[in-house]
Amino acid sequence: MAYDDLREWISTLESEELLSRVGCEVNWDREIGTIVRKVLNRKGPALLFENIKDHKDTWCTKLFTNGMGTRERVALALGLPKETHFRDITRVVKDRVKTPSAVKVLDKGPVKENIIMGDDIDLYKIPAPQWRKQDGGRYINTYCAVVTMDPETGLMNAGTYRGMITDKNRIGVLLALTQHWGHHFKKYKDMGKEMPVAVFYGWDPTLLMLASAPVMHPNCSEYEYASSLRQEECELVKCETSDLLVPASAEIVVEGFISPDPSTFMMEGPFGEYTGYFGGMAAPKHNIRVECITHRDDPIFRGNVEGITPHKWSEGGFYGAPLFSAVAWNLLENVGVPGVLDVWFNNVSGSTILKVRIKKAYRGHAKQVANALWGSGIGNYAAKIVIVVDDDIDIHDSEEVEWAISYRLNAAMDQLLVFPGTFGSMLDPSTPLHERNIIKYGQGKWARVLVDATINWELEPQEQYGGERFPPLATAINSEDEKRVSDRWEEYGIMPYE
Repeated sequence: MAYDDLREWISTLESEELLSRVGCEVNWDREIGTIVRKVLNRKGPALLFENIKDHKDTWCTKLFTNGMGTRERVALALGLPKETHFRDITRVVKDRVKTPSAVKVLDKGPVKENIIMGDDIDLYKIPAPQWRKQDGGRYINTYCAVVTMDPETGLMNAGTYRGMITDKNRIGVLLALTQHWGHHFKKYKDMGKEMPVAVFYGWDPTLLMLASAPVMHPNCSEYEYASSLRQEECELVKCETSDLLVPASAEIVVEGFISPDPSTFMMEGPFGEYTGYFGGMAAPKHNIRVECITHRDDPIFRGNVEGITPHKWSEGGFYGAPLFSAVAWNLLENVGVPGVLDVWFNNVSGSTILKVRIKKAYRGHAKQVANALWGSGIGNYAAKIVIVVDDDIDIHDSEEVEWAISYRLNAAMDQLLVFPGTFGSMLDPSTPLHERNIIKYGQGKWARVLVDATINWELEPQEQYGGERFPPLATAINSEDEKRVSDRWEEYGIMPYE
């Protein structure tokens, strides 16, 4: 099912007893962030804060978060039963986002109920928290979609990129040129122009799932794929200050421009990032100069605590994992890699490891998988390590994957490969700081690794193995012995037979 807006999604969570309303006064300065972190670590409910210090009388008084902080809630967002496994969620997403669907552009919508311009703009009227003590400031862009347009083709992109309030009308951003909006920005910069930007907060959760994933959309935008994912066309309206389109029933839209002029840069960072570490240290960076804010009556701001370490989660990991996996799977099929049976990028755990299960057809098949992934936009933040296994291994079972690595990988036979000097995450703390200067390099730097844990076809078939390259499994039970024991199982009196 599709959700018409954030409010319908909140109502659904409440009816499923998956929402807690916080009515007592809480402070936007770190108290909210601490509460949310404690709840996330326990896979607790979605939270709606309704009584925020300094925001009793501002035009925005509420903050919603943790709407997607469990697998069950991700399934609900897609209209699936709560118990749906990630394996099946990934397949559903993969099938839905294979092709785009239509969108509808309206003349008006609820997000136009209020329009703020000029000196009346004050981002501090929005209850964006100071999530953590070490954050550089109040981060407003944490669970949002940033919309930009290619100045040559007119095609739009909606991506999730961090942003910190640096002034009442400015949002400092971390702009990587390898990301889609970075491609757009480079074109505007070469033309000597500012780039129009729109940021929207609060809508159907499926669009934010897509905005955080490297969806390939050469002839359209994320909106058309969101229509496919939510199985209902997106209804959009045009911005007040540009031709950018935003959801007609979004809660809040911030419109502005990013200048390429370094004299306009403002200090941004650090921020507690998806890696589980603070990243993007304080430095002068690009910023959005806000020219207009539109919002619904009594709007609800949408935010998110980032950062994943073992047993401490973020909602971005839960909805990002199946989206990245599905997008990677479709990419592999689209570029002609055969025999892909499953893909899993376990962003739930904060991992950059991408696992692929294949029906191996030829020598070098695993290398083809890795090269296709590393040459795509997926490589910005994922697939630092690619593990490829045979069709008898379940990539969702770490025990099976570790067994395959242990006994099918021979590092001396070109099954463990390092591909150095590629672009990669500027937020990975294992890369020296000077190599992560995005103003100088546009992105970070990674040495990528392929772990080919498939049976090596360089091994000669052996007669003693029945013409196979590997010996038979010692844990498999002979069918004749199986029948003999199963016929007498009840006599043994041990346990029920399975």
